[in-house]
Amino acid sequence: MSGEKASALTASGTKTIFVYGPELKLLGRIESWVSLVWPERYNTYKNVQGAQLELHESTSLQALCRPDRYLWLVGSEHLMRICSAQTSDHRLVVSARDAAYILDERSSLQTLKNFSAETTLRQLVTAMEPWPGVELGDLAEITDTYTGEAAPGSLLDVAEQVCQELDIGFRLRFDPAEKKLLFELYRPLLDRNARYAPQYGNLTDLTYTESTADYKNVVIVVGGDATVTVGAESAAGIARRELVVDAASRTRSSSQTQSDYLESLKALGTQELAKHTQLENFRFTPTDEVMVGKVVAASLPGTDIQAAARITSITLTSQKGENSVSTEIGTPIIRRRT
Repeated sequence: MSGEKASALTASGTKTIFVYGPELKLLGRIESWVSLVWPERYNTYKNVQGAQLELHESTSLQALCRPDRYLWLVGSEHLMRICSAQTSDHRLVVSARDAAYILDERSSLQTLKNFSAETTLRQLVTAMEPWPGVELGDLAEITDTYTGEAAPGSLLDVAEQVCQELDIGFRLRFDPAEKKLLFELYRPLLDRNARYAPQYGNLTDLTYTESTADYKNVVIVVGGDATVTVGAESAAGIARRELVVDAASRTRSSSQTQSDYLESLKALGTQELAKHTQLENFRFTPTDEVMVGKVVAASLPGTDIQAAARITSITLTSQKGENSVSTEIGTPIIRRRT
């Protein structure tokens, strides 16, 4: 499947950008620029930085880079849809969003509950008011059921909510040969044959953090009419770390049973307990040829600590002919070798 190939952003060599019209007709190409930022993401497109292209100002480029047209970095599976173009100080600055943002301009008017994620999201895209070139792509055969509730909203809101909670990627994949944008879900798994470590030159910025500075495992809530304890009540000695919460203003109302009142105090204690967890974090930056959504595993040298994390974004930064690639990973799953 197309999702299994490495990101074009990590490939060496000259980069070229093609410009397409709203109907996906090729309009022109851009061979050089002042700077370029080109991000590719797994399942988060709203409220994040999109692509930005800075060019030397010219009449022809200004005529070419118009809002609602698309940019394609050759080899990428993503299109970026131009949302603004501004001239200033002899520069043309073009801002664009991933083509997945098209889904923000189509709506789901249903309240969806307990549904098959892939089947339902594909149905919503099929049923939406047509958009030039947008069709369904490969079926990933993801069988996950979304057991929550998705309220009416944009298709992008629904897709992000469902896919983020289920750890599924989604995209509008550009097929340049067919001139189509293909809606697909995908979720690469850990490649156990891929070995990432500093000594192999494909992993940098290893940091491990462990902290109990703000850790509490027992919360005692002192209410106006009762006191309750939540957490590891049987913990003793150094293992017991208490926090007292003053809830004197919370008294039992005349319409409230004693049981309901105690449960409300316990709920407050549980909320406070969640704010005081033991922190453990393992961060690393995979380099080499990676792909958005891939799960990468790493070991902390000299310890028994291992972690695996999904690559949630890859960003190409290009300036003055020099290219650099940065990656972001999701929350690592930390384990210790046995």
